[in-house]
Amino acid sequence: MNWDSLRQRVMSIGMRNSNTMAIAPTATISNICGVSQSIEPIYQNLFVKSNLSGEFTVVNPYLVNDLKDQGLWDDVMVNDLKYYDGSVQNIDRVPEILKTIYATAFEVDSRWLVEAASRRQKWIDQGQSLNLYMAEPSGKKLDNLYKLAWVRGLKTTYYLRSLGATAVEKSATQEPEPALEEEPKVCSILDPDCEACQ
Repeated sequence: MNWDSLRQRVMSIGMRNSNTMAIAPTATISNICGVSQSIEPIYQNLFVKSNLSGEFTVVNPYLVNDLKDQGLWDDVMVNDLKYYDGSVQNIDRVPEILKTIYATAFEVDSRWLVEAASRRQKWIDQGQSLNLYMAEPSGKKLDNLYKLAWVRGLKTTYYLRSLGATAVEKSATQEPEPALEEEPKVCSILDPDCEACQ
């Protein structure tokens, strides 16, 4: 790049505002604008978002258009997306190329998010709210990921998002197990194994 001419320009007229480059928008604003938040993969291709205004369904319009072009957008596809929590990876009739394009944030290795952020960082005056996604976090994975962010020179990270440890059983054929009635647990100062007060 021609840095010399830029140096001359800055020396002669200065800089109007050095803090003009930031990554936006936030999650709620991005839903209103119809884009993904910050500069990251889409959270899910279909999900329900809750906020103070209520609940609303968020659908990836680009996926919908591509599925329509392939003649695959129908009620069955909607139900499959609901069943697989907005992921297309386990839907057999979705072409492989669309599975690659529409991988959700939890299906992309977070190390690539850090690598991409490290390359953007030098062009950003303010900061980037980089969410990291890990379906099954562990101490070792977290340590490696945050060390990578540090080594790559990231100024900061934002949220670490993970999936819930348990998921609702989606099979309608399985009978629910009867709940076992047990005494409510209460704190006891006399119980040496009680950790509630520590």
